Amino acid sequence: MGDYKVELGLYHDCLYEIKRRIGVIADHLNKKTTERYLIIEVETICLQFRKILEKIMLMSLVANKEAYAEQNAKFAKHYHAERIMRDLERINPDFYPVPTMLIHKENEYDEWKNIESGYLTKDELIRIYEICGGMMHAQNPFSAVKPLEEIQQKFPDWLSKICVLLNHHQIKLLGGKLMVVAMMERSDNGLPQAVIFEAVESIEDNQ
Repeated sequence: MGDYKVELGLYHDCLYEIKRRIGVIADHLNKKTTERYLIIEVETICLQFRKILEKIMLMSLVANKEAYAEQNAKFAKHYHAERIMRDLERINPDFYPVPTMLIHKENEYDEWKNIESGYLTKDELIRIYEICGGMMHAQNPFSAVKPLEEIQQKFPDWLSKICVLLNHHQIKLLGGKLMVVAMMERSDNGLPQAVIFEAVESIEDNQ
């Protein structure tokens, strides 16, 4: 399985960072903390969303340090998410998480079932990433005023869809032989958990 402990540890670190950033967003939405001015409040939360979306796009590359570093560097240069998404799909076509739910069955094996709606899709990720990227730059005094209140009203929906995507999910790592099954919050300690699986060749494949 290779150095799977390193890969699993890096994946866990990504989830833990996302969880902390989700906590920051939730505190702002629940008014536990807030910035004095609306534009700073919106910019602050957009920055957290942008970082979360970057981690979502990068997580499947943790099995390859060079590919991860290369793509991460691109985020610092521009916020054209669709272009970055194409690069990621070229490197790993299965890079995007698949949201799942665990169905318990009496006297049978538990079943993982894909969630079909209510989660953050690729198209939504691209749109949100570009909106948040636009908030990272100073307002041009000659351009149209940014719709701060409109953006702010979207935050709860964005957060909900991200949580549905990641609460329980699976993802194929770069190369396709390793798959991670993960959850954002264990019941015993509230921390993320990730388990790695490796594809096994069948007897027929070896013949």
